[in-house]
Parts: sequence; C-alpha cells; structure tokens
Amino acid sequence: MKTKSFEELKKQFYNYEYKDLVITQTYAQAMLELALRNNNASQIHQAEHYTARISTSLGKKEKALKFIEKALLHSQEDNDSVYIIKNLYLNGKIYADYGEYEKAIDYYVTVCDLLKNDPDQTKYHMISHNIALIKNQIGDVRNAVERSKKNLHYFQSQGATASHKNIINSYLLLVSAYSKLAIKNQIKPLRKKVYLDSSMIYINESIDKTIQYNDKEAYIILLVSKGINYYELEQYDRSLKNLNEAEQLSNRYNIFVKLPMIHLFQGKVYYNLGQFDNAILYSEKATAASKTYKIDLPYFQEILILLAKSYEQVGDTANAIKYYKLFSKKHEQNDLLKNQNNKSLYEKYDIPSLENKIKSLENKTDEIGTKYKYVKYIAWSLICLLLAFVFFYTKRQYQYKRRFEKLLVQIDTLEKKQQESLQKEDSKSEVDTKVTTKKQPKIADEKVVEILNRLKRFEEKEQFLSNKCTLNYVAKKVKTNSTYFSIVLQKHKKKKFVQYISDLRIEYALQRLKNDSIFRSFDVKSIAKEVGFNTSESFSKAFKKRTGIYPSFFIKNLEKLKVNS
Repeated sequence: MKTKSFEELKKQFYNYEYKDLVITQTYAQAMLELALRNNNASQIHQAEHYTARISTSLGKKEKALKFIEKALLHSQEDNDSVYIIKNLYLNGKIYADYGEYEKAIDYYVTVCDLLKNDPDQTKYHMISHNIALIKNQIGDVRNAVERSKKNLHYFQSQGATASHKNIINSYLLLVSAYSKLAIKNQIKPLRKKVYLDSSMIYINESIDKTIQYNDKEAYIILLVSKGINYYELEQYDRSLKNLNEAEQLSNRYNIFVKLPMIHLFQGKVYYNLGQFDNAILYSEKATAASKTYKIDLPYFQEILILLAKSYEQVGDTANAIKYYKLFSKKHEQNDLLKNQNNKSLYEKYDIPSLENKIKSLENKTDEIGTKYKYVKYIAWSLICLLLAFVFFYTKRQYQYKRRFEKLLVQIDTLEKKQQESLQKEDSKSEVDTKVTTKKQPKIADEKVVEILNRLKRFEEKEQFLSNKCTLNYVAKKVKTNSTYFSIVLQKHKKKKFVQYISDLRIEYALQRLKNDSIFRSFDVKSIAKEVGFNTSESFSKAFKKRTGIYPSFFIKNLEKLKVNS
C-alpha cells in the first residue's frame, strides 16, 4: 500500500466503499498519511474528506464531523470549488444520518445556492431531493411535495440521458408525501380522499416506470404503498391483493426491506375484517421479519397495539395485558411516538388512557371465577319513582334522538363547506373585504383583513385544541392585542372569545367522533383532554349547550348507526 500513488489509493477507496468498510478505512488512512508526507494541500483536504466519509459510514459521528470541518476549511483555503461543494454536501449528509435535520438542511441549501447557476442542474436537483426527503420526514410535507414536483419535472426533461433512479426516487417521495397528507387528515374524509387520489395517480405513473426500468425494489415499494392507500380507503380486498403480491415478490427476489410493513398492514386489514386470529398471525410475522432481517420498522408500536387489541378480541386477556404494557413501555422510551412527524400515532392510540385500559383488563382477570352478590329487592315505595324515571327518560331519549339526527345533517353540511374550501386551497383566497366596509372608528379595514386571515390560519392549523388557548394567546397568534381582537371577533364572528373557542372545539369533536371509530372508543375524559378542555365536565357542558345532547349519547348512537349499516 505504501508504494501506491494518491490516485491509486483513492481508486481503491471507491472499489471497497460498498464492499468492506474496514478495508475502505485503511485506504482513507493511507491517503491521509501520504498527503501529509508530501505536504500537498490538495491531497490533504481530499484525504480528510474521505476520512470523514468512511467515518460516518462506520457510525463514528464525532470523527466524521472533525474531519469534514478540516476538509471544508482546507478546501476553501485551496480554493478547490469541486471539493468545497463535496464537503458541504457531506457535512449535510452526516447531520442527516444522525437525525440533526435542521443542520443538514442548512448545508444542503448552501450547496444548492452554489449549484443554482451550474449549466448542468442534475446535482442541484439531486440535493434538492435530499432536502425534500428531510422535509417529508420532519412533517413539512407540502414543501416536500413542491420540491419533488420540480425535481421530477427536471429529471424527466433530460430524456434519454436521465437517471432512472432519480426519476423513480422523485415519484416515490411524491407517493409518500401525499399518503402522509392523507393520514394527517384522518378526521376530514373528503380532504383525505383528495390526497389519497393524488398518491394513487403518482403510484400508477411510477409503476409503469419501474416496469420500464426493471426496478424490482421500487415496484414492490409501490405495491405496498398502493395496499396501504386502499387500507386507508377501507377497500380491504384490494388492499390485501396488493399486499399479498408485494409479499410474494419480496420472497421471490429476496428484497425484504418492506416485509415487516407488508405484514403489519396485512394484520391491520384482517383486524378490520374481524378476522382476529389472522391479525395476530401477521402481526407476529411483522415482528419476526423485523428481527430476522434486522429492519427497524418505524411503526413497531403499531404492531404491539394491534397484537394487544387482537388478543383482547379473542378473549386472551393475559396476552392483551402483555402487549398493552409493552406498547406503554415503548412510549416511555420515547423512540417514536413523541416525534413530531409521528404525532398522529401518539394521538391515535390515546396514550394517556392506556394505564386505565390495562387496569381495567387486570380487574376483569381478578374477577374471573368470583360470584356476584345480589342486593335485596327494591322497596315497593321506589317502584313509583322508577316508573316515573322510565317515563321521563324515554321522553328525553326521544328528544335527544331528534337532536342527534339534526346534528348529523349539520355535520354533513359543514363537511361539504370544507370540501368547497379545499378546492380553493392552493390559490390562497383573501378574506372578503366586504365585511369591513362599515365604518369602524378604532380599527382600519386593512387591519381587520389581516387579523381575520391569520385567524383563518389559526383555525386551519387546529391550534384551538391547545388547553393554553387564552384570549391573549390567540391575540398574539393573529398579531394584535386582546382589545382589538375582541372587537374583531364580536364584529365578524358574532361571538365572544370563550364561545368562539368552545364552538371550534365542539365542531372538531363532532366531526372526529363521526369519522374516527378509534376516537369514539376513548372515554369522555380522554376526548375532552384531546380537544382542549381541562375536565370532562366542562366538555360535556359545552357539548350539551352546543348540540342539545350529551357526548355519550352522541357516541352511542353513532355506534348504532355503524352496526345497522
């Protein structure tokens, strides 16, 4: 190795980089030693670059950062524009590999700025793709979509010279991003379907590309995405068809990266079909595949909760308790559920009430085999009171039923309005200035428009669900003071602040309870906390005032409708 030139050592580095990391490291070390002996500035910063590169591949973060900092400094001193760009890019990649996404994006953006005037824009769009990947990962999905569309358009414009990997990767990211947008809008079925339709369009387009380029792995990934989308659309037969085909191809071509996810969603489909034994079987397969192929499934907690719920359905209380506890323990480890990108998973399974669930099952287990004791017959003097209660209860239930039916009509109307609003979402419409044409001596029309526009964004982001949502808090959000905000609110919303926030929360609860069966399974206390109320009593009172019925009655009748349909 000591007889080889610097360029020969570099060539060997490339040859072994994806074959044997240990051997690759020896060539990086040899390059650095030779460069220092030669006192060659260009060779030194190149060797430092390759040392940082192999260090991050070996999981040595601190060493990687140390050498990339040196490489960047020395390449700048040497005015080597090629390696300046390479070092900035590698610096971003190191931070991305270790989950420090904001720092990674800073470096990637710097590289993009340096490349934006390059005649060949391929590298620019490849790095833009990396930025889009991170944006999608951290929850800035719309930015990821916008970037990916531009990248895809560029790569497709290259014609025969285009890299099929760049095209496929852009398609895959668009599929993932639109599916994420759909999942984030679970409680808004019309919006959710729009995003799933967009995802399906890109799936169908990209499947043709994978067949054209014979990209088996991408084809399998797209089949899985299609199966998951059909699952979200509750088209379970179609979902299973795609998932089963993906499983067969994974085994045929020895491509196992998506196998745990395939088995997880097969289990979820069977659970929703009421085939709980099959749900358990495929959930166990998902766990086994993760261990066998050493794949860290992002939604491992979903396997645990699916197993717990499935065992509960088949009456195996011991295993149900076991997996509920494992799920709760995973949450405490904070490895997934508190990540902002997976907030929906945290909310979906109602972590705060899991302990109550476990205790309830344990209590049922303790009660097995015990005999119930009966109380004495109610005295005849209470019979009249009981009959009176039955009469008034029946009458009240009839009134509540009528109110419930009217309420469903109101929710449908609200959802239709949201659909119409969705169609105009991409063209940001301004608040109708006609509402401010009357004279207002204390607030200018332009100020009112700004406040109402910001208030609209406040509602769209569902920030009213925070239990810290005070008058001052919201006033700051719309960038005004509480006095101005109160005037605008009463003028244009016809409500005082407390009533305004309460109505938003109740409307949110109504839609989510109607469309989300998992949310309906929560107790009232957990529902109240979820929508921003501090107590179940305050929530029930606000719900009754707004709808004329109690939340428990509303949930019970929704479940009846589901069973009857």
